[in-house]
Amino acid sequence: MCRVDEDTESYDRRPLINDLLQEHADAISSVRDAIIANEDGKAIYEKGENSLRYDDIWILRYLLSHKGSVKSASKAALNTILFREEKKLNELGDIRHRLKNHGVRKSQSSGTSEPLPGFEMYERYCDENAAFVTQPDKDRGVILYCDVGQIDQNGIAGGMSEDDIKEWVLHTNEAIFQVLDDVTRRTGRLTKQMKMIDLGNASLRKMNFAYIKRDAACSKAFEDFYPQLLGTMFIANCPSWVGAAWSALRPFFPKRLAEKIDFLPSMSKMKGNKSQLKPILKYVSEENLPARYGGRNKEWPLPCASTNFTF
Repeated sequence: MCRVDEDTESYDRRPLINDLLQEHADAISSVRDAIIANEDGKAIYEKGENSLRYDDIWILRYLLSHKGSVKSASKAALNTILFREEKKLNELGDIRHRLKNHGVRKSQSSGTSEPLPGFEMYERYCDENAAFVTQPDKDRGVILYCDVGQIDQNGIAGGMSEDDIKEWVLHTNEAIFQVLDDVTRRTGRLTKQMKMIDLGNASLRKMNFAYIKRDAACSKAFEDFYPQLLGTMFIANCPSWVGAAWSALRPFFPKRLAEKIDFLPSMSKMKGNKSQLKPILKYVSEENLPARYGGRNKEWPLPCASTNFTF
């Protein structure tokens, strides 16, 4: 059930788009000029409705991700335009309704829409309630709750190629980006995704480092194509071995992603403690945050975000 955030003490501090556009107006113009200066970029930018698609808000995301660097933002934006043309992503249309949760019974699945490419292959390796892609408040961002222990990493490493994983990640990112872009434009606030990665059921024996490295490679491949997609990735219920494992794996992940990872204290410290919950409440109200992560929402499993976009 989706509930609008009515907390009187709101922790929502999303920046106003109009303020950001005004602050970066000159840089946005410079990035657009750089795109048009490229022969291929100009041809694609002027094709159909692309000039409306690749507008100031779209360019703004690249400048924010590259900390205001016009040169870096221009390169990333141009590469994205070329990549989207190659993959025909603009021809997909609205695919928000095709998002689905992983590891849920058919009776709880999100409608009859065709799943995104790669979903069914990945789903083979997901046990019950493995991952929920949800949006409890239509005016805030998408939230991913993932129980790592319910995902067969060994199976994925042996049964899915890097290209298979990239296909699944690409289309999932595209659908989530569509949700976030819609919220950003409707509310006038820059909206991002939050991830809650739960390691409570994970064991070192079941972790497959080949799979994790492959996942990191996908993150590196797509990080410039979906700027400002992720706000924070929270790691919950950490076993004692996580610190050493993360130290070994961190170099494989993009720097921008690694900087957004936040290891949470124990859930006993989180429950009802606003100071500990504050980083999470930037993305979801305490009312909508599941009780197992310190909130007041006792509903589980959670509905998929796609239920907000049933056509």
